[in-house]
Amino acid sequence: MVTKKRGLHYERKSNWGIFYLATLLVFLNFWSSVTTIPLYVGFLGGRDFHAGIQGTLFFFGAVVFRFYLGPLSDRKGRKLILLVGAFAFATTPLLLLVFQTVNSVILLRLYQAVGLAAYFAAGPAFVGDAAPFQRLGTYMGIYRLIVAVGLLVGPALALEIIGRVGYDAWFWTSFVLGSLAFLLLLVIDSPEPGKVSDDNLIHSGKNILKDGDNREIYMAIALFSICSGIVFTFVPVFLESVVGMENPGIFFTVYSLAGIVASITVGALLDRLSPRRMMMTLGVGYGLGLVFIYPLSEFFPGILLAAVVMGAGFSGTMVGLTTSLIKRIEKERRGVAVSLQENTIDVFMAAGSFVFPAMISLMGYGVSFSAIGIFLMGMMGLSVLQRRKKQKFNHQTEDL
Repeated sequence: MVTKKRGLHYERKSNWGIFYLATLLVFLNFWSSVTTIPLYVGFLGGRDFHAGIQGTLFFFGAVVFRFYLGPLSDRKGRKLILLVGAFAFATTPLLLLVFQTVNSVILLRLYQAVGLAAYFAAGPAFVGDAAPFQRLGTYMGIYRLIVAVGLLVGPALALEIIGRVGYDAWFWTSFVLGSLAFLLLLVIDSPEPGKVSDDNLIHSGKNILKDGDNREIYMAIALFSICSGIVFTFVPVFLESVVGMENPGIFFTVYSLAGIVASITVGALLDRLSPRRMMMTLGVGYGLGLVFIYPLSEFFPGILLAAVVMGAGFSGTMVGLTTSLIKRIEKERRGVAVSLQENTIDVFMAAGSFVFPAMISLMGYGVSFSAIGIFLMGMMGLSVLQRRKKQKFNHQTEDL
């Protein structure tokens, strides 16, 4: 009886409150670094090349580190890996205060990539392990909401402090926020790890991908990641250089706010309605936003409408895909499954950013955005047709 009671500590509201608060502090730290460190490289005298290479090392390093940290979270438990991630994010700004050269910053970004790999792998897996199965959508929606709030608040807070009192003040602030997150995570309760049959990301990932439904989820994640890479990289350029908008950041403010609302709403509805239909509706909305962003750019409310539709579509769909994946994967492989998901996101976001410039040079922004949106909706429609065909085949087989 005592063991059972102790084992349920992680379900308490206080435990979830501490976890979510720590996660918010981590994501404030993460999103602010994405925005401020490229600027800091320039402040130290670095060129565009140095700003680009630090970002490349950061995200590529996270992909590599997940090959170890994902399986490790399955073997050792989520709490350890969450602490590793929080520690890396907390100590990086302190190290930036000590080593203030361009080359040092580039190397420290590789160190900080440990935090990105660890927390992004263990966070959703912790939610999947600790949340009641019948309410997983709600808990995952709150987690994704916190990710969006970090994006909305972190960069703005960092730039405000830097503008008023300088980079050193922000690094001290970031260190305090990260340290508080680490201390909070020390006191959370986490489910015990299960027995793991294989501890290799590639081998375990192959086993996960043998399931056709799992492959379909990862393919959808890849598709939306390509689109997201294009939107975050090229929509600001399009709005500034083609549309002439003075502050393209307005688009992403509205985009983030719509994502926040969608995350919590979709998360709750996932526990009651058909996840597939919801994701299909939101995904079509995202695709239509891409198709019409060029004609809608003729007037300001149209841009805001596109931001709302696309922000809600992307965040809501990713909540649904992550929740569906977590529900399908046994506890002993969730760390691997989430690591595979995050690597898919990083790789295909980079792929979208790499391919789209060639499309722009051939077809221009309007046709290129529309082509991507139509491709997204076409692939979603093809997925529906294939599933119906599969269900019809299974039904005929059962009749035999």
